[in-house]
Formats: sequence, structure tokens, C-alpha cells
Amino acid sequence: MPTDVDPQVRTYLREAVAKLRGAGFASAHVLAVSRHRVTAAIDVLGAGVARGQCDGAVLTVRDREGMVREHVTNDLSRDGIASAVKVLAGNAREASVDFGRAPAAPPIPNPELRRLPDAQLLARVGALAMRDREVSSRVVYSAALLDIDDATVWSVAPGRDVVQRLVRVRRSLTRVAWNGTRPIVSEATRAWRGGIDEQDLSQAEIVAAKDNALLLMTPRAFEDREYAVAFDPAVAASIIDVAVRSLLTSSAARRPEVARRLAIGANIIAPLVTLVDDPTAPGAYGGFQFDDEGQPAAALTLVDRGRIVGRLEDQGRGRGRRPGHVGRVEPAPSHLRVAPGTFEAAALVDDGFVLEGPLGTVVDPASDRVVIAVARAHERVAGKRTGRVFADIELVGELGKLFASINGLSKQTQSIGLRDELDGQPRWRSIETPWLKGRGLLRARRRPT
Repeated sequence: MPTDVDPQVRTYLREAVAKLRGAGFASAHVLAVSRHRVTAAIDVLGAGVARGQCDGAVLTVRDREGMVREHVTNDLSRDGIASAVKVLAGNAREASVDFGRAPAAPPIPNPELRRLPDAQLLARVGALAMRDREVSSRVVYSAALLDIDDATVWSVAPGRDVVQRLVRVRRSLTRVAWNGTRPIVSEATRAWRGGIDEQDLSQAEIVAAKDNALLLMTPRAFEDREYAVAFDPAVAASIIDVAVRSLLTSSAARRPEVARRLAIGANIIAPLVTLVDDPTAPGAYGGFQFDDEGQPAAALTLVDRGRIVGRLEDQGRGRGRRPGHVGRVEPAPSHLRVAPGTFEAAALVDDGFVLEGPLGTVVDPASDRVVIAVARAHERVAGKRTGRVFADIELVGELGKLFASINGLSKQTQSIGLRDELDGQPRWRSIETPWLKGRGLLRARRRPT
């Protein structure tokens, strides 16, 4: 079971800020987190629950010359915080600091969430695994997963003392089937912020995961050339996520080639597209009430009808985020939202390919080169599927040219939650996007030799 954090932790954080200001620093900020993670999973080999806890605090100061220093501790006790302060401020005395109004207690979606017994967690996962009872004999591997990140975050600085609780939940179902000598992997995932039972995978999503795994892939290849393409929301999310993190941040703008090509006011994408980063969106997996520098959450428009109008910035400008809330601060997205379009998702390309199942997107900021790998491409002719499905396809070319080719967005949107790790610490974000239509050069996926 998780270890409880000292209920007086906010008092220790205030004392830390007071001593840092007493040492003469121009600014002082303490970010602290108590984070619990529990993962329950069932597959063909068995079932299990894994639990972990990470506590930490980042003390950040800026001197009169503008030099920034940080110190990190994993001890949220009074002695642990005091020892961290001593590294930066020595034996300084506390200064008088006004922290403003005391914060209200953060809302708790489920007060006993951190203490749910293994049996209850596995019961939820088992119920998910059993919802598709007609599993084909060709399915050689099945798995269901429930993953919960539960973090309480404090941000204390002169004039500010705030706290938030962020409960991020993911449910996923995986199916793997053989297609000749090739394993075909398909997954249905839903991620949100809130209570453990607030959302669930739909039956259509579960059936689609099985059906996609059982697809019979066309053995022959097609001609490498430019085609009309449609990106399903998961593939579109992969492209948007990598493009924003690589090109539309203050750190990316410090590269001369990026600053020259993507200056504020530049038209880089089709005028159909408006892109907003909105951490305030209800239930958004990547959302928050304040960022990891303590700045209140607010929507930020990055692209307005094809024109760059904003960037993600740290240094107190609203998008400073730390992996796991304790890693190195970086400008990073929270919940990216692409405004929907006008066509029905069923009305995709007339002649071309529908790309599904993201395997990875790579963008070179210097050259604008992009490689988008997908699990499968459905061929369409005269507005209908031909029945030919090609596995392991990639779209290659220039990202700017691809974005300029976008000529349609669906009315329907889907929210995709992403969780990866940097230096062992998690990064959470989400992308809400419609289907996108455009053009690009398709070819069989190249593999390293």
C-alpha cells in the first residue's frame, strides 16, 4: 500500500520559500509532488498488479543577475525539505512572505483510489478482457490493462500557494494475430483525467481491435509514389504531437532554421486548420490546473486558420512542464485540439489510401523531413474499399508540404492520450483531432539493416 505524505507538507514548502527569499534570491519557487501509479493487467499468461510511488520536490531560485539554480529532493519531510533549502540558501533566516489566499483542498475523484485492493482492480480488467467473447483461433495473444497515475502537486512561491490532484487513467485492450509469418498487432485505448470508472472502451472499439488484428494483408507491394491519403485520428495525433514538440516551442525557435521557417505570422499549414493547446478541457488526459512553474492553466492558440500565432513557452509563460513533475522543465503541450471540419469520417478519400495504426513519426527540424510509419493502409478506389490492405507502410517527404496539402477535416473527432517517459519520468499529454485528408508519398516501410 502507498505511504501517506505528511499532511503538513505545505507548511514545509512555505518555510522553504521564506528561507530562500531570506537568502536574497530575486525569486523562489518550490514544486512538490506525491505520485502513485498502479497498473493492473491480464494476458494469456496470467494476471497481476504493480504499484509504485514517487515523492519529490524541485526548489528553483533566480539571483539578481538572472542566474537560475535548482535542487531536487525525494524527501517531503520537514528535515528533507530543510536539507534541500540549505544546499541553495545555507543557514539563511526566513523572510516575511505573503503567499496570498490559502488554497482549497484539491477535488478527489475517488478518496480510496490509492488503496483499491488488487482484487477490485483485476475485476475491472477482467471485465474488459471478457467483453469480446468471440475471439478467433487466429488470435495468438490477448491482453487488457488498467493504468492509473495519481499525483498531488503543490506549487508555492511568493503570492502563490496552490495545489491540484491529477488522476490520469488509461484502459487498453490488445490483440495479436498471425498473418502468414507476420504478427499483426492491434490495440484499442482510451485515456482521460478523472475518476477510474468515468469512461470505458466502447464495444465498437473493442470489436475493431480484434477485426484489425485479423485483417488479411495483401502480400504484393504497390508502386511508391504520391497518393491521396486520409489519416485516422490516432495517426493524425502522432503527427501533430511530434510536429508541435519539435517545431512550435520556445526551445525549438532558438534553432535558426526553425525560427526562419516558422516565424510568428507564417502560413505553414492549410487554412482549414486551427490548433489550440488547452489544458482546461474537461477530462483531458494531458490537462492540468497549473503548469509545473505554477502558472494557471489557460488555452493557447498555436495555429489560427493555417497561420502561426503562438508557441509553447516555459520560464513562467504558461507551458513549463516537468516529466513526472520533478524532471527538467521544458516547454511542452498539454491537450492539443484541432478544430473539426465539415465532412463525414466515412467519406474519406475517393482514390488513395486510409492510413491507420501509428507506429511512429520522426521529424527533422533542420530539413523539415518527415517519416510517418503506420501499421496498415486500406486502398480505396471510386470511394470504396478494394479489400486490399497493406502492412508496414510509411509516408515520407517534407512536413510543410504535407501540411499544405490538407484539404479536409472530419466533423467527428477523437481524443488520444499519450504517455511516454524521459529519463525514467512520465510525460502525459493528449490530442483531440478529426480525420485529416491530404497527399503524400507512400512506400513500403524501410527497416534498418
